[in-house]
Amino acid sequence: MLRRYVTLEELPEAPAIAWERVFHLAHEAMAEITGMLRREVMTRTPVGASGNLRGSIFTEIKGENPGVLRGVVASRVPYAGYVEFGRRAGGRMPPWREGTSLYRWVAHKLGPPDGSTESVSFLVARSIARRGIKGRRMFAQAFEDNQRRIDGRIRELLDEIARRVGG
Repeated sequence: MLRRYVTLEELPEAPAIAWERVFHLAHEAMAEITGMLRREVMTRTPVGASGNLRGSIFTEIKGENPGVLRGVVASRVPYAGYVEFGRRAGGRMPPWREGTSLYRWVAHKLGPPDGSTESVSFLVARSIARRGIKGRRMFAQAFEDNQRRIDGRIRELLDEIARRVGG
């Protein structure tokens, strides 16, 4: 069966459908999609020393009408980008002194003997600067692996809107 989908701007003005209801349906679908992606990203996110990165992943839905609705799955933790994309070799050393995320990671994951956490943190930071680190791609992989589910949910939304417009 061949289907043709139109954008919401192309739908005819129809008294049978309230645009607030269309927005509600679109918002509901976006909430389902972003919630599903958040769960997927969280399962792929390394725990690290504190679990802060995994716990920082949030969803947000932006847009004032169904035509520009946008879902966001993200993290505000400063090092999230380095975990997602990695870090190239030859760059500057990441912060490694006491109080930094790297220092806490070294203390938790490597458990060096008392008094040597700072020197081990320095060595790890130097290694990261020299060799770089590979990105985990937890956000990108979650999206790519669930593209069919996302597309299916959007098709369901458009079918529901079309049914309501058609009467």
